[in-house]
Amino acid sequence: MRAEADTPRLSDEVRWYTEHTALLISTLKWASLGAAAGLCVGLATRGFLWSLVWAGDAARSLTRGAFPPFLLLPIALPLCAWLIRTFAPDARGHGTEAVIAAVHQRSGRINWRVAPVKLAATVLTLAFGGSVGKEGPAAQIGASLTSLFADVLRLSDDDRRRLVICGISAGFAAVFGTPVSGAIFGIEVLYLGRLDYSVIFPSLVAGIVAHLACGAHPPFPALQDAFGSMGQVKIILVSIVSGAAFGIVALILIESLRGLERAVRRFDPHPYLVAGAGGVALVAIYLAAGDRYAGLGVDTIDGVLAGTLKAGAAMFVIKIVATAVTLETGGSGGIVTPIFFVGATSGAALAAVFGVSPSLLAAFGFVSVLAAAANTPLAAAVMAIEVLPAPEGVYAALAAATAFLIVGHRSVYASQKLGFSKSAGLEVALGGAIGDLDSGAVRVRKGSLTELVHAQIDRARLRDEDDDGA
Repeated sequence: MRAEADTPRLSDEVRWYTEHTALLISTLKWASLGAAAGLCVGLATRGFLWSLVWAGDAARSLTRGAFPPFLLLPIALPLCAWLIRTFAPDARGHGTEAVIAAVHQRSGRINWRVAPVKLAATVLTLAFGGSVGKEGPAAQIGASLTSLFADVLRLSDDDRRRLVICGISAGFAAVFGTPVSGAIFGIEVLYLGRLDYSVIFPSLVAGIVAHLACGAHPPFPALQDAFGSMGQVKIILVSIVSGAAFGIVALILIESLRGLERAVRRFDPHPYLVAGAGGVALVAIYLAAGDRYAGLGVDTIDGVLAGTLKAGAAMFVIKIVATAVTLETGGSGGIVTPIFFVGATSGAALAAVFGVSPSLLAAFGFVSVLAAAANTPLAAAVMAIEVLPAPEGVYAALAAATAFLIVGHRSVYASQKLGFSKSAGLEVALGGAIGDLDSGAVRVRKGSLTELVHAQIDRARLRDEDDDGA
């Protein structure tokens, strides 16, 4: 009787119009702010993409066809480093990193000068063949514009943070022509394992409006169903096993960036010397391996996905090296387009191992390496469904989720906050930035299956040592 009396009843709820009046006001407010942010960022991104085309033509005109523009990288990278160090230090590197840090540490406050400096530095880097992408500048442009917008409207810190996240989402959605996955990426990239539901609605509004204002299309060809006569069991197995392989590829990319960053740190007092040396190294790479690794590399991605270009086993490794050298020695640009290159070429190279179509595994690779390297499995899964044929998109999403787990607690974005542990067998120090994790921050959980397996391995090793000693 008591339990029945304590059961909530509909008549006990708050009057519906009290709640829904507030919800209606909030929805109208954020629909307006999201649409305004999307329009501004979409138009700015459109101008940015136009400037990339113009700068590429200008660089080729400068050399008059006598030699490829990338031979001028030993001059272009120091000039890029000077631009950033002089006018906007936050524009350094692949851009998204600084935006994530601003959201976490300063409620999204970003110096307005970051947008033009980031645009100029990235245009300069790509025009002469630096191996970077275009999404980082778009995200930084979006974040700096919306931060300025928040200043004009005198928004609170909480509203400013939400609006800046909308700007990030709009930048990603506009530059890649994928409004839904781009918007989700802008939210998901902030945390490993957490999603801020308070910004989903305005970010989607901003992403869709930015996509329409920019007019960019997905940087991938229209693909045909590449499954052939494969059975569903094989498709699922290939998705999971290849996803594990792509997680390892992403790990190689992340550790390459980290390793080179540590190596050049000792030369911080000589940034222009480092940039010049980076330019020389890139020239050597392109002369030895070909200029397909210079710039965005979209033609290579398209060829591999369409099945018209055969990918060698070394292609993704060379692209990783070229991207690390560009970003860590003074170049400016994004990291996602190189991730697509690495994912697509590694997938096509592994196709023979799995006995499947190179186009199919290349499609799996470009979303899976993104999911792993950036810790954005939801955005990668939605992107797979947005740009791939329906059957391929579903199984590519499974591969992306697998890769996300295999890469571990690492990311190309060191400022990303750690929100959960990827395994019940591990204890991880939550709440801090991924880049701050040390060797003791990830430990085996006591009483877990992982601890049991480790104990068995240790016993087996001790037995082998005793046998050798005997």
